[in-house]
Amino acid sequence: MDNYNNRRTVNPDTAGLNKFFVKVYQYMAMALLVSFVTAYIGVKFFAQQIAAIFTNPIMSLVMFAVMIGFVYLFSKRVYSNPGAAFGMLMGYSVLNGATFAVIGLSFDVATIGMALAGATALFAGMAIYGYTTKRSLASWRGILFGAMIALIIVGLLNIFFFNSLVYLVTAIIGVIVFAAMTAYDMNTLKSMYFQFSESGAGATAEQGLAVSGALNLYLDFVNIFLYLLQIFGLGGSNND
Repeated sequence: MDNYNNRRTVNPDTAGLNKFFVKVYQYMAMALLVSFVTAYIGVKFFAQQIAAIFTNPIMSLVMFAVMIGFVYLFSKRVYSNPGAAFGMLMGYSVLNGATFAVIGLSFDVATIGMALAGATALFAGMAIYGYTTKRSLASWRGILFGAMIALIIVGLLNIFFFNSLVYLVTAIIGVIVFAAMTAYDMNTLKSMYFQFSESGAGATAEQGLAVSGALNLYLDFVNIFLYLLQIFGLGGSNND
C-alpha cells in the first residue's frame, strides 16, 4: 500500500469506517473459505497430483511465479476495475488452496489446529492494535518490506539447500514480520479510507480499497498460519 500523510482527520466518519471494514473482512473470509475448500478437494480427490507438483522444486517455483503474477495483475486492476480484481482475489485463493492441500497431506490435524488457533489469535490482536492505535505506523513500511524480501529469498534458497535451523529461524522471524504487517495494513487501510472520503474519491475507489485491503490481510493471516505451522510442525509432521 502507498504511504499516506499523518494529517489527523476532523470528525471522522466512524460509521462509514466500520461499514468499510465489515466489507473488507467479508471479502477476506470469502478468500479464506475458497482456499480451505480447495485444499479439502485437493486432499480428497487429487492428492497424488498435488504431491507430485509440490515435491518438484521447479514446479514449486513455477507456482510461486504464477501467484506473483496474479498479485501484480491484481494491483494494476484493483482501483480501475474492482470487480475484476475481486475475481482475481478468488482465483488467487484457489491457487493458495492447492498449497494448503500439501499441508493437509504433510501435517496431522492437531498440528494444523494449533497453527490455525495461534494464527487467529495473533492476527486478531495485531489487527485490533493497528485499528485502535492513534499512532501512524507508516515508518514501519521500509523495515517490513525489506524483511519480507529477505524471507522470500531465504525461503527459496532453502527449497534447494534445506537446513532445519534456517527453517526454524526463518519461521520465527516470519511470524514476527507478518504480525507486524497485520497492524501496519490495518492502520494504513484506516487512514486511506479517511483520505478517500475527504477527497471524494467515489464508490469505485472505495470498493477497490476494500478488495485490496482484503488481499493484504488475507496474505498476512495466511503467512502467520504457514510460519506457525512450520514451527509447530517440526515435531509433528505426518510422515505416514
